Amino acid sequence: MKKNSPTLRESIQQVLSQISGPITLDVFVKKVLEIYPSSAKKPDSRIRKHLKMEEVGRSVVYLDEKTLIPLRVGAVGVRFPIALSRWHLNKGALPVFPAFKGWISHLDDMQAIKLLDEQGTPMDTGLVSLYYRISGFNESIEVSAFKLKHWLQKNKTRRSDFIHVVIESWEPKCFRLEFEPEKKRRMHQKEIELKNEELADILYDILENSDKERIYVDKAITTAYLRLTDPRGYPGDQWTEVLKKDPRMRCVDYYITYPEKKTLMERMLRGEDPVFKELEFTPEQEKQVYHFRAALKYRKYISRRIEIPGNHTLADFDCQIRNIFGHDTFDHMGGFWKIVRRGQTQRHREIELGSINPLREGSGAGIRIAGLGLQTGDRLKYVYD
Repeated sequence: MKKNSPTLRESIQQVLSQISGPITLDVFVKKVLEIYPSSAKKPDSRIRKHLKMEEVGRSVVYLDEKTLIPLRVGAVGVRFPIALSRWHLNKGALPVFPAFKGWISHLDDMQAIKLLDEQGTPMDTGLVSLYYRISGFNESIEVSAFKLKHWLQKNKTRRSDFIHVVIESWEPKCFRLEFEPEKKRRMHQKEIELKNEELADILYDILENSDKERIYVDKAITTAYLRLTDPRGYPGDQWTEVLKKDPRMRCVDYYITYPEKKTLMERMLRGEDPVFKELEFTPEQEKQVYHFRAALKYRKYISRRIEIPGNHTLADFDCQIRNIFGHDTFDHMGGFWKIVRRGQTQRHREIELGSINPLREGSGAGIRIAGLGLQTGDRLKYVYD
């Protein structure tokens, strides 16, 4: 390649700058290769990988597996809410994070970000450093915040009121702020609930179809919003609040993952607390007898059939497995995991149910079989150590 030839990222940015709407991935790759020719056996694979790893959420998003759109085009007009608290009013400021989490990243030049008022007039909102208490933490952390004291006072804002943020420009970042009284927002409650449900389902679908069991906030939020039926309409709740109400997912710092996925710190603090929360079940499920075929992982021809009533526990199940396979019951731990298929993919995730020690105690000992939420065809993993 010639010395003055553009890099792959420069070639991608050049093509993105020429696009005014959605484009199929195949056509996009073809346009990039016209600028950035390659003699590789699969020249398109490097471009596709770069897009997913480096550009999604930064300059482009996928509307589906085969279609993408530049954020400078797709993000304009998208609306999202920020709930005001007493802290915002007392400090007269709006923290960049978590208020704009998912929309502003560490790669952005904070000083270059512009805020406009309802009329589109630039606001004097210099950045200040303040201490802000993040939900779930006992200590406050230092954050960068936009000064909004004059604007908040002008609108006579109160605690529980909202700011509706409209994206005016993605490159460079420019947001328009609209004041929305809490009383007025209550009138849109049904619309908000539907928007929340749609956003949660989209985020969960992205998570289920991801390569790993987590998705990065900067990539997922922009993608999810642009996949909404009406991302420029009346906004639902802030996405962080939507996740708090959805039992299928949780946000951990800079990524979204499954609820059973715990950080190292959480595992250290958890101790012997129950790992899995037993699900509700009916009297019929409690009386039901569950039939399992248990086989050794590396010698599947060695298998046994196990029957166990729904009102029996994992400690009982552990005892049966030890006895039927001839394992000792005095000196080893046992552990159970539920294997769950992720969406329509061939990938699975493992939900830890708990462990059982030789004294029939442990984090999973008291969990009843009926409370595992099992259906015909579901699989469990048992580890004897």
